[in-house]
Amino acid sequence: MLRDLSPEVTNHLLKNQFFGRLGCAADGQVLVLPVTYFYDGHAIYGQMREGTKTRLLRKNPAVCFEVDELCSPTCWQSVVVQGVYEELQGDERLYAEQQLGPGRVAPLKAVVADGTVVTAPNPTVVYRIRIVSKTGRSETKQ
Repeated sequence: MLRDLSPEVTNHLLKNQFFGRLGCAADGQVLVLPVTYFYDGHAIYGQMREGTKTRLLRKNPAVCFEVDELCSPTCWQSVVVQGVYEELQGDERLYAEQQLGPGRVAPLKAVVADGTVVTAPNPTVVYRIRIVSKTGRSETKQ
């Protein structure tokens, strides 16, 4: 049976997951990518490397963010957030980095196919998604 999630369950799902999907669009290009995140009850925070995502987000800061919990095709919960992307600096950036912790941030170094360790070429961007609206849905088999 398909149903709406209560605000409490919606917030619980956002707070207890750490992988979500960030959707953005600009210049006729649509991009949806998995990201790690932190939800503080008011906004969603994350970090990413400069690249296609940041280029699109700077042109059009309107975003969609989705998180889910799947048990089976007929047993799942999902939250969809509509929001506005903002890049953080100073104390706001520091707050977000502390909340994200080491397991949710882009690594400073990467290992390539031949085993060589290289420093990541692009700087990191720490961001916040200011929530405009959020909805939750679920399905359970009866």
